[in-house]
Amino acid sequence: MTVKQYTIRNIPEPVDRYLRKRAKLSGQSLNTVIIEELSERAGTGKQTLLEALDWFIGSGIDDETLRAIEEEDKIQKELARKELNDAA
Repeated sequence: MTVKQYTIRNIPEPVDRYLRKRAKLSGQSLNTVIIEELSERAGTGKQTLLEALDWFIGSGIDDETLRAIEEEDKIQKELARKELNDAA
């Protein structure tokens, strides 16, 4: 896999604060957090929606709702991939 390098300018202050706070709280580098955020938006992230909602699991959510969340996660990733391919 070829690795690309970017230089990004004019990051809005609220976005910068969010990314830096997330990096600090997670103990990850800012670079890692940004790559994760971009990967999620592109639909190529490693974490599923169900995994992202892991903190919520066990709070009375039923299996049918979990299946619906998983299905929605698949749909959103497919749409993001299609959007990415259409833009290319």
